[in-house]
Amino acid sequence: MADPDKTELFVHLITQYQQRVHLFILSLVSNRADAEEILQETNLVLWRKFEGFRPGSDFRAWAFQVAYNKVKSFRERHGRDRMRFGQSVMDRLATVAASVPDDLPAALEFLQSCKDQLSSQDRDLIERRYEPGATTASVATEVGRSVAAVYKAVVRIRRALFECVQRSLRREERK
Repeated sequence: MADPDKTELFVHLITQYQQRVHLFILSLVSNRADAEEILQETNLVLWRKFEGFRPGSDFRAWAFQVAYNKVKSFRERHGRDRMRFGQSVMDRLATVAASVPDDLPAALEFLQSCKDQLSSQDRDLIERRYEPGATTASVATEVGRSVAAVYKAVVRIRRALFECVQRSLRREERK
């Protein structure tokens, strides 16, 4: 990129949106090291293709699309050796994550951290429950528990995640 104004614009935009792109990637992959690797690959593509970026267009949307493509590529390369969401879950997560307002990145980061603290059984239950088309009854059948037990567990997990995020936000505000 030879144009110094274009380079300066790139640095400004990548700095402004770096955390949001990172959180977007984290919402699609569960491993932080993988997310860091994908972020670096995403940044490289953004830099290489920035000549074609039109100033004034939506950098965030473009960066999210590049990141999404990098996540898909990463999943294809590493899919067999990692537990992962199905493609339909990943597509839904990407849609939701991309629509999150700009003022929520800290809450999303805390949510990821809180999700990481869940037991594998609780994480599995939440992921099953929020699979597109899933119902409490269908999840209960899959895991061999009663509908009431699954409902209560999902409510408990959601409450725990909410309280964890709230505590984290309060700690952040005190800093």
